[in-house]
Amino acid sequence: MPDWLPERLPEDVEAERSFLATCCAPGMEQRAADLVFRLTEEDFVAPQHKALFQALRELIQHQVEVNPLTLKDMLDQRGQLGSVGGFAGLTELLAAEEVGRPEVLADLLRRKTTLRRLVKLGARLVREASEEEQPPKTMVEAAAQDLFHLAQEDGKARGLMDIETVAQESVERLQARLASGNAMGVPTGLPTLDTLTQGFQPGNLVVLAARPGVGKTALALNWLLRASGPPFNRCGAFFSLEMSQEEVFLRLLSAYSRKNLKHIQAGRFNDQDMKEVLKARDEIIQLPLYICDQAAITVPQIQNMVTKQGTTSNRKLDFLIVDYLQLLSSPSGSRAAQQNEAVRVGEISRGLKLLAKENGIPVIVLSQLNRDVEHRQGGPPRLSDLRDSGAIEQDADIVAFIHRRKPEGGDGAAMDNDVKLIVAKHRNGPTRDIPMTFQSDTVSFFELEMQTNPGFE
Repeated sequence: MPDWLPERLPEDVEAERSFLATCCAPGMEQRAADLVFRLTEEDFVAPQHKALFQALRELIQHQVEVNPLTLKDMLDQRGQLGSVGGFAGLTELLAAEEVGRPEVLADLLRRKTTLRRLVKLGARLVREASEEEQPPKTMVEAAAQDLFHLAQEDGKARGLMDIETVAQESVERLQARLASGNAMGVPTGLPTLDTLTQGFQPGNLVVLAARPGVGKTALALNWLLRASGPPFNRCGAFFSLEMSQEEVFLRLLSAYSRKNLKHIQAGRFNDQDMKEVLKARDEIIQLPLYICDQAAITVPQIQNMVTKQGTTSNRKLDFLIVDYLQLLSSPSGSRAAQQNEAVRVGEISRGLKLLAKENGIPVIVLSQLNRDVEHRQGGPPRLSDLRDSGAIEQDADIVAFIHRRKPEGGDGAAMDNDVKLIVAKHRNGPTRDIPMTFQSDTVSFFELEMQTNPGFE
């Protein structure tokens, strides 16, 4: 064994034997059918246990009765009878102590597997860091991706659950949300959209798509401000892969203070304007907001930041926004990094959906549209216009488009400030178009009904 691994990895051979003996016992077929598909060969350390598990699963898959003779025949067909010590060895294995709740042993074996994988991951990092052949950033990214996948696999196999358990867990979560006053998901501050979706729900992947320059970032930052401010006070994070933290903050400041963004950027203020801008700044810094402008960030790195935020702060994130999907990177050396752009973006999209589900928060991601939408003479975007991958549409729970017409006058003409937010996909409810207006000087979107009272209150 290499010197960077301990002499003995986490294992429980007796638990393996008892689990297999219990699942192979007469009358256990139905319970075993669920349990064997929670596990894999990797969950067994002893070679004879691996072989017996493979034979057991094969019999269950083909709906063949499980008994010593059928197991012997299956092992023989697979050329593995000798690996269990022949029929005598098989009989000895099946004579191990049976247990009343093999589910407990299945969970124990999965836990041991996770510990072994963590030990091996740590050993690999020790070896690679000692050899100094790869850049530290590459090693960190690869380790982050491995940890992210390990966390996903460790929590995904719950198997079938009876309806009573599902109902109890669902009602408990609903009661907790009602008790905390957060019965709605993460609100956007747009009444029609919030009524349509009941806010962005935990575990949802929300895609906001448009062509460049239409206002994706502005609308996303509006959502960020409105959700984090009174009365909602949701904790949000904004990952900006295109703009710096200062650019993001100045846009927030303009939208919140209702002051012209260009004037803020140029510092063209009178004393009264400056007082109002500083007052807005003092109020914004009290909001539960976080900004990251790290370029070339990956989904595993975002996951690490979300986890760190939950463990080092008094409160975990309620939602996050990524600006934008096509700028996210794949970890160096990963399979996705070697694929074409459509496949790569599809894997990133799936990673964001898993991130939302595993952390129980909505993830809002901005996305570009392909150029086909420009050739339809002002026609609204369609789901097929999502750039690079149909997987985005498949993974998303909500897909919304910003549609702004460009008036006649050529490419130099300014876009119309009358806007439609097109909810083109809504997995859990209806779709519709929401008319809005865009106030370009303060980079703010409002529903048309709200023009008389456009504040963030």
